[in-house]
Amino acid sequence: MKRLMIVALIALCVAALLPQTLSAGFGIKGGYSLSKFTTAPVGGIFSNMPSPVGGIFFSLGLGPLAIQPEVLYVRMGGKIEILEDSLEERLEYIQVPVLLKLNVIPAGPIRPFIYAGGYGAYLLKASEVTLIGGVTDELDVTEIYQRYDYGVVGGAGLAFKLPGISISIEGRYNYGLKNILTDPGAGDSYKNRSMMALVGIGF
Repeated sequence: MKRLMIVALIALCVAALLPQTLSAGFGIKGGYSLSKFTTAPVGGIFSNMPSPVGGIFFSLGLGPLAIQPEVLYVRMGGKIEILEDSLEERLEYIQVPVLLKLNVIPAGPIRPFIYAGGYGAYLLKASEVTLIGGVTDELDVTEIYQRYDYGVVGGAGLAFKLPGISISIEGRYNYGLKNILTDPGAGDSYKNRSMMALVGIGF
């Protein structure tokens, strides 16, 4: 009981010390991404692969600045097309970006913003999907890729303030820093890259 009272007292003190302009919120967002690997030693093998992306976000703001962690389902990978045939490497991730967001115009019904940060991601599954002669085949290749990825994120967008909610549109770029191959040969490297177009609803 004594410990509970101490914890409650500390919580009250922290709440009293927080700035009155501190704001918090959450929301959902979704959209599409264009992803591809950058490869070494030979580059330019993969082209962009369109995929859905979606998840939730939280926001803790102080004036024009906010810290925004997110939890997203994303598909990374890339596509190779040769005439009528194709190969897609589909890597399904749970990605957790943590962003520092600047509201360029912090008041008014339309508020432009920019942000930058980093992400960590956990690989749920990797599939190699081929389309050859009109026949589709799928192979589990999860063991080829490392379970964890990380990188940096940057983007910009517009927020539209409505009574009780905020609607945002944004574009972002994910730049993977890790070689995701499990057992790369000498000089071999696959790194994730993606561009995203997202729409969000905040509360």
